Amino acid sequence: MAVSLTKYMNSKLKAMGKTVAQAKKNASKYKSIAAAKKAGSLYYTNKSGKVMAAVYAEDLKKPLAAIRPKARPKKKAQGPTRLGVMTLDEKMEVDLANKSNKEARKKMAKLPDLPKGTDTKLPSQSAAFNAFFKKNKAKYKKDNGGFNTRQALKDFNARSK
Repeated sequence: MAVSLTKYMNSKLKAMGKTVAQAKKNASKYKSIAAAKKAGSLYYTNKSGKVMAAVYAEDLKKPLAAIRPKARPKKKAQGPTRLGVMTLDEKMEVDLANKSNKEARKKMAKLPDLPKGTDTKLPSQSAAFNAFFKKNKAKYKKDNGGFNTRQALKDFNARSK
């Protein structure tokens, strides 16, 4: 089966990974088909200086080997992500954290209730200050009718340290 010159040249260029212009650059180095073929070039320059394809008639009679395109690298199968906001690894990490949180909530729901009347609140700083201020109210009263809470807070903090 004969192959056209165009198909032959295109397949050879593709196999080399070159364009026509890149392959023709080196044509001036070779003066015969044999010299060009020996060097691996697709083009040579004839006696009149014209760039020609370095191909014999026998080359066109041989069937071409199929050139397979380069395979693209395979990607991991991605599940649905929120409009591309996070990667698959991030999504898996978030899903795992959500699962552990859900399990923790289930455990908390199974805990027995505290007996009635149990005070669950911890004594706060403001409650301690209010108790301190009630005891020393007279000391921080102003002449115009208000209280000097700033000074009371300073004294409370100094007392606490």
